[in-house]
Amino acid sequence: MLTDEQIFDIIDGCASAELMQLHSHLMNNSLEYKQYFNELEAIHLDLAALPLEQTSANFTEKVLACIPEEKLVVIHVRERVWSRKLTYIFGGTMAAMFLIAVGIIIAFQPTSDVTSNSPDIFSKYVSTLQVQYFTKIAVLLNLIVILVVFDKKILRPYFRHRKVSLG
Repeated sequence: MLTDEQIFDIIDGCASAELMQLHSHLMNNSLEYKQYFNELEAIHLDLAALPLEQTSANFTEKVLACIPEEKLVVIHVRERVWSRKLTYIFGGTMAAMFLIAVGIIIAFQPTSDVTSNSPDIFSKYVSTLQVQYFTKIAVLLNLIVILVVFDKKILRPYFRHRKVSLG
């Protein structure tokens, strides 16, 4: 026995060939199915003949026909230019931070021509301080870029979908 949806697909003429074969087999061999199909076909024809549906369909067609094409508004979504280049911005920031770190390491590397046995406390303090600040700034910049990417790729689509489905 076919489901009601499958029978209505057959009545509407949008059923698959396999479903049509099964339908013809059932129509030839099952009296119960034939009666049930005829009942659903009668219901379908009665519903199509109701004036309420015809009026509604005619109203929609008339309204759409009356709207001039020049008054149709096409909404253009304007995408920010920089948002398409966000991956390149992230990669460039990471490369710049790496080059700055390498430059700082090379600049403060001890040289072999130091003849003094006393350690240069000021130089070590400045070197440690610069590395600490550099690390903090690099981590902060990377977090900002990650948050922007997270906002664009995950949060905005989620809330847009939720806004559309809710209201």
